Amino acid sequence: MSVDHGEGGIERAAARKPRAGRPRSPAVDEAILEAALELFVERGLDGVGIEQVAERAGVARTTVYRRWPSKESLVAQAIALGRGSADEKVVRDPTSRRSTMKSVAEALARTFGAGDYRKMVARLIGSIPDHPELMAIYSRTYLIPRRKIASDALELARAQGLIREDLDGDILLDLVAGALMYRLLIFGDSSEKSIRGYLLKLLRELRLEKTN
Repeated sequence: MSVDHGEGGIERAAARKPRAGRPRSPAVDEAILEAALELFVERGLDGVGIEQVAERAGVARTTVYRRWPSKESLVAQAIALGRGSADEKVVRDPTSRRSTMKSVAEALARTFGAGDYRKMVARLIGSIPDHPELMAIYSRTYLIPRRKIASDALELARAQGLIREDLDGDILLDLVAGALMYRLLIFGDSSEKSIRGYLLKLLRELRLEKTN
């Protein structure tokens, strides 16, 4: 989808390389991403304009244009920032089934129970019919790499004898993610305590442990 961002458009602006010797400021990047996420949560993708993002972040429009090739790529990165990476970190090095599952439950509860997470996810899913490119960018750039980390952790746990050898990792990830999304979006269950308790029960019901 082509988006008109005025005065040359974001495509031409993105093609212009920044001047040498002017490194990007992490603080500016963060301000822009936070502004984009706030607007996305408040208004959806149609309500996110480069001018509005720049104004809320306190930067010039050209500053935004130079950093992201489209507003979809900007919002996708903003969503990834809003999601956080706590759950990603705790699955990298499983040491025991019990401690790993508890750590994953804690991390996911913090992620799913944070602020506007429920509304952010609802906005993302709701954008699929009219703006499929947003989900495509988010999946390719952030979601699939995160899933690969979780899949690798399951393989490591399997190799260490911490979980059943016959478990299908992809199906397991689908079951957990799907159950959490259903709980979050349909039931509106977004408190950390409730999500943590539900996830621990879910993991027990899936019977991940290896049997003799």
